[in-house]
Amino acid sequence: MQKFSFTVDIVSDSSVDTDAVRGTLLAAIDGIGTFEAVHPVKVTALAEQGYKVWAKRVAGVSLAAPKAPKAPKAPKAKKAETAETVEA
Repeated sequence: MQKFSFTVDIVSDSSVDTDAVRGTLLAAIDGIGTFEAVHPVKVTALAEQGYKVWAKRVAGVSLAAPKAPKAPKAPKAKKAETAETVEA
């Protein structure tokens, strides 16, 4: 006998009916295994930074604002040759 566990994350601005989600997931896996169980685990409120971190780590999507392009570097002044440099 083997047990398979899956993690499902739903991120939404509005409330989500966990019973409806549970019912949908149970219907999707009905008959696949000998026993099926779907339970909501927890609801976590994400701050904006937490949402951005979750999106990047879990979904692979960067929500960070693009950085401004760097200003071009000024050309370096050429060193003037001195008598000491020429003799060396």
